[in-house]
Amino acid sequence: MNVMKVIGIISSVIFIVLIWQGISFYQSVLDYPDKLEEKAMQRAKSEAVISTVDETIQYHGTDDAYVVLKGPNNDGEEVYVFVPEEKAPLVTKKTEEGVTSEAIKNKISEQYSPMEIIDIKPGIETNKEDQQVLVWEATFIDTDNRYTFAYYYYSNGEYWRSRTIRQS
Repeated sequence: MNVMKVIGIISSVIFIVLIWQGISFYQSVLDYPDKLEEKAMQRAKSEAVISTVDETIQYHGTDDAYVVLKGPNNDGEEVYVFVPEEKAPLVTKKTEEGVTSEAIKNKISEQYSPMEIIDIKPGIETNKEDQQVLVWEATFIDTDNRYTFAYYYYSNGEYWRSRTIRQS
């Protein structure tokens, strides 16, 4: 057999294996958020915190990441359940105990006059005293064309802090 033919066959096999592994990796990356949400729903239901899930939100905070589930608890009250990626305790908060995302949207419009509001979602951050704080995270593009992350306290809608990132 010709040496060039053997090198060609080996190169083709290596190329096919690389393509196959690349596709497998790509699919596993795409499936990860869905698997994370499934695990969060199973955990919340197994700990009898929520009966059905109406909405799932992924929140990536400064220190931790959470899957936030919204739905009725076993008493029929609408709640948010914050399921951490780590094996930490779940945090449950009734929706009526905080301001709505619509109220936050109105505050942002008044305070910043954004060009575009991208997202408003509930989350958990850590304050200077190293305590967990429930917040609304509002992501929008401000009048200077920067991405802005503004945080408002979940309980009363008061402004907490913000961060801006210049777009390139």
